Amino acid sequence: MSLKLYLVTCELRQPDDYQSFQARLRALDARQVLSAQWALRSTYTATELRDLLRASLHEGDRLVVTEVGQEWASRKALANLGQM
Repeated sequence: MSLKLYLVTCELRQPDDYQSFQARLRALDARQVLSAQWALRSTYTATELRDLLRASLHEGDRLVVTEVGQEWASRKALANLGQM
């Protein structure tokens, strides 16, 4: 099974510490792209990633997991998607 590139974007609406959420991202070898966005390669589906990550979020937090296609562009991103 091939690895797919995903972007995980979230809106964390609580002032709490999100250590468990960040630990899950690190365990998936995700790299931060923007302040509330990470990129990762995985054999999981977008739905599986969403379910895995949302377990460590609050009810009011928002989360989007998107598979990245062949074409993308960025400016001053914290991680280069081409090197993932």
